[in-house]
Amino acid sequence: MKRALILLYAAVYFIFCIGVQKSEAAELLAGPMVGHTTQTSARIWVETDAPADIRIDYWQEPRLIYDPIVREPIQRGTAFGGTALDFPHTGMVELADLKPGWLIHYNVLIDGKLQRALSTQIFSLFPPEVIDLQEPDDLTDFSVGFASCNFPARIPIQPIWAQVVRRRPVAFVFLGDNNYLPNKPENLDIDGDDLQFVISDTHRTLKNIAGVRELMASTSSYGIWDDHDYGPGDSDRTFPGKEISLDIFRRYWANPAPDISDPPGVFHSFRIADAEFFLLDNRYNRDPNKAENRSTMLGGVQLEWLKESLKKSNATFKIIGGGGTLAVDVGKETWNRFGTERDDFLKWMFAEKIEGVLFIAGDWHVGVLNRLHRPQDAYPLYELLSSNIAVKNIPRDTVEIAEGPSNHQWVSPFVIDYNFGLLRFGGIRGNRTVTMQIIDENGVIRVELKVNESDLIYR
Repeated sequence: MKRALILLYAAVYFIFCIGVQKSEAAELLAGPMVGHTTQTSARIWVETDAPADIRIDYWQEPRLIYDPIVREPIQRGTAFGGTALDFPHTGMVELADLKPGWLIHYNVLIDGKLQRALSTQIFSLFPPEVIDLQEPDDLTDFSVGFASCNFPARIPIQPIWAQVVRRRPVAFVFLGDNNYLPNKPENLDIDGDDLQFVISDTHRTLKNIAGVRELMASTSSYGIWDDHDYGPGDSDRTFPGKEISLDIFRRYWANPAPDISDPPGVFHSFRIADAEFFLLDNRYNRDPNKAENRSTMLGGVQLEWLKESLKKSNATFKIIGGGGTLAVDVGKETWNRFGTERDDFLKWMFAEKIEGVLFIAGDWHVGVLNRLHRPQDAYPLYELLSSNIAVKNIPRDTVEIAEGPSNHQWVSPFVIDYNFGLLRFGGIRGNRTVTMQIIDENGVIRVELKVNESDLIYR
């Protein structure tokens, strides 16, 4: 009997210790981040320092801006998920069957314990295309922000994010170089566990930057990479750590998956009302820059996915985004340097009469509006490039940059200050417009061009 009691006490003590240990270990390391969103669903991402059960308590608020006659009461809900058993302990919870276009207020519970909100945890679902069913041509106005090149080791205080949040974009795209890994290949010649630790820490650092944390908790966030958050500088498909880098990237972003199995890269797409975004991976499948016979930047699988996705899309505007420039011919890492891949794609695109295409890009450490318009093309291809969200100060006595561009494809002055890009969509059906802006750290619009849907069609 005594032995049985001892065993019973030992078992109770063991269970108690496990409970205490789990309670102490499950702490929030990063997040929450609002990931892929639709009109009726959203993903909430978090990272903990140990495997944990995640619960999201939320309530939905009717959005009168989208439907002035809605008189429904608020609705409460709960969704469940968990973080990974192995390092890094990231995970996301899917909120489903939500009210189209409503406002979502949410709280995060880790192992049943409510987490103190470090920033505003309220976001909007994507708006419906039509504001009022009684006025089918009255479409929704909305904006989407984007930026690239963030070096928190060099610029730890980043006030520009306040300017982003002030404009309340419904989504924000991180276009690559979202943080900077060690730059030289030999710096990352380390074993797998160490490489996994370093890359994870790099992604986590981004999400904990003051300003970025507030943006991600209240705005749907999407991400792709460029060389510095994929591997060392100018890295490509030959980077030995590419599989680890891909696995870690997917863990730290709540992007949608493309409609193919086991995609070789981080490319994906999402849609907001009548604008669809196609975000590309310019590193994982890329031939080395120095290869004499380099022929691909995207790889065959991604290129076919892009073509099929564009053919299926009926969006007014189709925005193709990449970590580096896609349209411009000048530069050491431009798409046109990889054989005929870019020109073959553009030839296909115009032959298929794909309309409404725009480009967004990063990497250059400046903001600028580019335009590629060749005699054989049906309409001009505009590319809004935003970089230097927080990477370096460029001397203002740099003559070419300070006084303006010298290439015919650059149709605006360079913005050398910290900047981000904003696409503002508006107008009625058949007369939709997108206003492309580069905005600096003081909130000043430095580049602006409004393009009508009729400017991007066949005549």
